Amino acid sequence: MHGSFNVPNVLTSVRLVLAPAFLWLYLEGDEDGALIAFAVAAATDALDGLAARLLRQQTRLGAFLDAAADKLLVACALIALSVKGQVPWWLTGVVVGRDVLLAAGSLFLSLHHAPVPVRPTRVGKYATALVFLIVVVVLAANYHDTPPARSSPWVVALGGLAVALVVGSAVQYASSFSSSVRLGRRAHDAAGR
Repeated sequence: MHGSFNVPNVLTSVRLVLAPAFLWLYLEGDEDGALIAFAVAAATDALDGLAARLLRQQTRLGAFLDAAADKLLVACALIALSVKGQVPWWLTGVVVGRDVLLAAGSLFLSLHHAPVPVRPTRVGKYATALVFLIVVVVLAANYHDTPPARSSPWVVALGGLAVALVVGSAVQYASSFSSSVRLGRRAHDAAGR
């Protein structure tokens, strides 16, 4: 397979479909189905990157889709869990708010013909991994009928750490976007000469 239709991008597309499926299943009360959807989605997150490297099918589109799928899965999971009162809304607000700002920043860069940074920062990757861990802790607690009083302190502690990483990654992205704006202006000025 060549171009955008390759194994890594198909795996990423599966995650894009499973993210809203998880949200719907969880809100409908089908926790087993939601757990399966999340587990498969998380597996595709590991497999698409591995496949891209092994098959040498790394593309700019693939990197963009992978980041978008991660953010959609995280947003859907946090919203579902917050609606059910199992994850604090402040965590969901900070994580989803940062991602909305990133999307707006990317659109701004595109409209101004500046390069859009696609690769996630290392701190951003840690933040995403930690949020995934929070979701797994909550889903596992639900699956084992663990009382919220026992899992809630873990969720709050991990959530506080996740927020610190999300804010740190937002600062890194802001710096990267600012550099892209400067590069875009230089390229525009050079083209106008």
